[in-house]
Amino acid sequence: MNKIVIINKKLCVACEECVYLCPQNILFVDKNANTCKVSNELLCDRLRGCEDICEVKAITIK
Repeated sequence: MNKIVIINKKLCVACEECVYLCPQNILFVDKNANTCKVSNELLCDRLRGCEDICEVKAITIK
């Protein structure tokens, strides 16, 4: 299975900007890992808003 939403955990600062922006509500911050994660990437609309809003460029949409 190809990944749709790729989150670079080394770059992610868990700011939650992408979480608030995502209209599909598929992004969340794992407080234990201190990084953003995806609950169901198959629901991604691929509009790349999360990619654009991420100041550290930790998100890539394929």
